[in-house]
Amino acid sequence: MDTGINQVVKDGNGNAILFTALMAAIVANVLPTPADALYFSAQQKDKERLENGLITPSQYWRRDMIGYYAYTGGYYLIIFLALQALGGTYKNNARVLLAVLSGGLVLGVYGKNVSRDEEIQALHEQQSKALGKGAPACAPPPAVCTKF
Repeated sequence: MDTGINQVVKDGNGNAILFTALMAAIVANVLPTPADALYFSAQQKDKERLENGLITPSQYWRRDMIGYYAYTGGYYLIIFLALQALGGTYKNNARVLLAVLSGGLVLGVYGKNVSRDEEIQALHEQQSKALGKGAPACAPPPAVCTKF
């Protein structure tokens, strides 16, 4: 697989590769991906396991750390391998990459929103249990007599 990087470096444009890689890393960390949704889902399940005593804090943090890097890295590895398998011209690869990243953005945002809403729902359920079923969240304000 000749990527042409050696020729670019020999031509004196090695910094262009470094800056491009840095920009790609920034974009990859800013844009949500479907892997983020998988990570948040796994993290939530592991947090519940930790709270229920099914796993230790060490296991929780190990799983969290591995998942944080493995899901996103795996996602980009799949994209890379798919582009290599497809071959084709720069324009076709750029179009495929743009479509995959755009789809990933949409699915990633969806996954993050679902995760956030599930966390809010769980918090509301915890508050309801703490207050007792059917009990109002606050007592009504006391009546104030304004006539003497």
